[in-house]
Order: sequence, then C-alpha cells, then structure tokens
Amino acid sequence: MSRKRIQRRDFLRAAVATTATLASASRSDAQEQRAEAACKTECGTDWVPPERQKGNNLNLIVIVCDTFRADNLECYSSKWIECPNLNAFAKDSVIFEDCYPEGLPTIPVRRTLYTGRRVLPFRYYPQHEPVQVPGWHPLYNEDLTLSETLQAAGYATALIADVLHLFKPGRNFHRGFDAFQWIRGNEGDAYGTVPRPPHDVSDMVSDQYLALVPGLRSALRRFKANRRLWSQEGEALSQIVMETSIRWLKANHDQQPFYLHIESFDPHEPWEPPPRFLEKYLPNAKGPSFIQPPYADITVPEPIKQRFRANYAGETTCVDFWVGKLLDTVAELGLYENSIVVFTSDHGALLGEQGQFLKGPGRMRGQVTHVPLLMRLPGKQYAGKRVSGFIQHPDLMPTWLKLLGLKPPSRVTGSDFWPLVTGGTKSLRDSVVQGYGWIAALRTQEWNYSRMWKPEGMLQTPFSPQLYNLEKDPHELVSVADKYPEISRQLSARLQEYLDSGEEITHGSFQGRESVDLGTVYMNRKAGK
Repeated sequence: MSRKRIQRRDFLRAAVATTATLASASRSDAQEQRAEAACKTECGTDWVPPERQKGNNLNLIVIVCDTFRADNLECYSSKWIECPNLNAFAKDSVIFEDCYPEGLPTIPVRRTLYTGRRVLPFRYYPQHEPVQVPGWHPLYNEDLTLSETLQAAGYATALIADVLHLFKPGRNFHRGFDAFQWIRGNEGDAYGTVPRPPHDVSDMVSDQYLALVPGLRSALRRFKANRRLWSQEGEALSQIVMETSIRWLKANHDQQPFYLHIESFDPHEPWEPPPRFLEKYLPNAKGPSFIQPPYADITVPEPIKQRFRANYAGETTCVDFWVGKLLDTVAELGLYENSIVVFTSDHGALLGEQGQFLKGPGRMRGQVTHVPLLMRLPGKQYAGKRVSGFIQHPDLMPTWLKLLGLKPPSRVTGSDFWPLVTGGTKSLRDSVVQGYGWIAALRTQEWNYSRMWKPEGMLQTPFSPQLYNLEKDPHELVSVADKYPEISRQLSARLQEYLDSGEEITHGSFQGRESVDLGTVYMNRKAGK
C-alpha cells in the first residue's frame, strides 16, 4: 500500500481533529466513518480509532514480571524457590499450563501483549540504543492497543512500570493510558550519574570474571549510580513498583471500571536480592556478589554458578513478597469480587542448564520460553483448574476483552482461549512458534526444534539446528537433531509455513511513513538487486 507523506503540521492538525471527534460522546456512525477516512487519508496509515463499546464493567489488573520462569511456582513444579504469595494466588486462579511468547525478548513480547497481534516474521530497524534485535522497535502507527480499546470503552487506564525499554526516547507503549508512571533506575537506565573517578566494583565481581565479560565494568558502575538513587525509596525496585501500584489502587479503586497494567523488571538481571531474601538460599554469603551472569557461553567455576542461582532465587522471592503486598491490597479493597487479576511473564532464564545462563536467540528452550499464566476471576470461578493447550501472548488481549464483554479490534490476530477453560475446545493449535533475533523455534507436545530463519542477514557465528525430544528429555538438555533428520526436516517446513503466513501482516509504518526494513535492504544489496 502506498502511503502519503505529510508535513508535521498537517499530521498534528489531523491528530487534533481526530482527538476532538473521539471526545464527542454523541457522534454518529457517519461521523465515525468520516473520522476513520480522514485518519487514513491525512495520516497516511491504516490506523482506525477504537470502537466505543459497552461491556460488563469488570476491572482488569495485569501484573507482568520480567524473566520469571514458570517453574518458580509450585503449580509449575517448583521444588526450591519460595513464592508463598503467588502460590496462594494460583490456588484461587485458573492455571494455564502451556503459555509461550511468540516474539522475544522484552520489546517484541510487549508488542504482542499490548496489541494481540503476531510479530513474526520480524523486521529489523536500527535503534538509537545498544539493543539491536529484530522486532525491537516501537508500536506501529496502525497498531491498536488494549489500553486504547478499553479507554474507548470508558475504562480508566493506568500503566506503572520500571521496564526502561518501554520508556526510552522514541517509545510509544504508553498509548491509551490515562496515567502512566515510570519507575526509574533499572539496568542501563540513564538515571544516576556515574561519579569521577567511577565506582569500584570489586565487591561485585572478581577481576578474572571481568576479563571474561567485556563491558561489564561500565554496566556495574551504572548500576551502582542508579541504586544510589532508587535505594532511598526501598530495598528493591520491585518494592517501589508495587507500592506505587498500591497507592494508585487506593486512590482510584472507585473509578470503575479501570485497567491497571503493572510491569516489574525484576527478577530480570542484575540479580542483587536484598540480604534477607538471599539468606534463604545462600546463608552467610561472602565475597563478590556476582549479580550479573554472562550472556556469552563461557565457563565459570561452580561456586559462582551457585551464587548466580541463589541470587536469582532471592530476587524471585523478593518479587513474590512485594506482589503479595499488592494482592493483599486488592483483597482489602474488595476488588477480587469485580476484577480479573492476571499474573504472567515475558520469558524465563537459563540457570546453568547446558552450562548457560539467561536468554538468547540460541536458547529457545523451555526454561526461557515457558511462562506462567494465572488468571483469577470474580467469585473464584474455575479456581485451581489446570488448563492444557498451547497459548501465546497474542491470545491474551482478545481473551481478556471477551471476558470483559468487549470485542477485540479487527487487527488482532490472537485467539480467544477461554473455550479451553469451559470445555468448548481442547486445543487452539497443535504447535507454537517463537522467534528471537534471526533464530526461531517450533514446539509441539513432543518436540522442540529451532534454527536460523533468516541466515542471509545474520552476521554472527552460524547456529546449528537444535531438536529436543520432550517426552524423553523434558528439560531439553541434549539435542538430537543429528539423530532424527527427518523429524527436523518436517518441523523446519512447518516453521517456514508459519513465517510465510505472516509476511504480509507484520509490517507497518512509523510517524505516518512506511517503514523500511534494513535487514531486507541488506539482503537485496547482497543479492545484487
């Protein structure tokens, strides 16, 4: 589709006109159509204003904790991490056993979570930041978010987040929120000023480890500068996020219906749990804290591996403690009786499996891709019910809207999975696809297969396909790709079929102009086109 290029003043004039039209509660269908036509013509995009609807006025509270493995919780077979509050919440909730992201990591996940729309195959757009991952970019102009949909349905909408990638300059993930509060200081956030001379980091890492992880020294110095500021407000950023959310609930719980979306970056690394939580897993801890595990495949001594695992466990228990305080407030305000409350994550992390830590394109295994999904309904409907069947992040938005008595926008590609709960169907799909960078994976109940899906555009060490037999190797520790070439071929073909099916629907425009995928430009130049 060709898109008309417009001047900034024309774009603003069209936006103001559209906003004024949306503000009119009595506008007619003809006015609706004229507003949509004007937006398409003047803004040069396919964006359509959200439909004004009337639902059942249930509230929606969504809690997303980054890097939270499903098996941190008892309902997903946890054996060692303590999460008493979320374990109790699970007993009153519907437990979905097979939830997986489609696009990874942080930003691609939010694109699917906020829009109900698939993002594979990715496009690659260079960013003004260190993260250069396919699919990592703002929402398209055409995207219509859950918050915009609920806002048009009369909901008070609020976003409280400390995920710095959501609020970096140029991001637009706060669209449709009446109020948004950014909690500063996580990871590489430009929050605190690194002093001169800079901080010493010998209390956090050994010289030997620093030599193995390039760039770590500067990252830890940034972390210390940020911590010096946020630690004045609490023992952990998860505390500040949840306490900010508690204050919002107490001040606005009577502004119903409302949608409160909470994003906690913890237990994302760096893993530096408060001492009272670390003590549960590593009593009397001494020496460097080793708060940052490696992304690279490097060999580290066993004691350091144990410290990494203890740090993650302590961080997770800390998150559970402060989420518990939020859930206590939900109960105290009587909101469980008229609210849908959701807990989920974007992805997990490896904790030493196959000698690896964290996540990455070549680590599309269950420890990274299996995420918790707990949903508590008013009256504890279906409390404790375990629901099998593959679900992906694009499915969440249409399902939540259906439970709120509302229709999803036409751009949504996800499916309503509630029939899995009621018995209306046993399965939405027989496989799921996940992508991270230029590597993608296809998972069935029996196999998990991954390979590079766009090798021509990937300038890094080649990746050999991986295949795991989930029945014989549920923890995905030994690849059997060489042993089952025919299975690999079949799954590869199915993976390609999925990618091909999204080729025409996963692109869009930024600021009224058609986006240019420089990954494709690179490949065309390489091919002499």
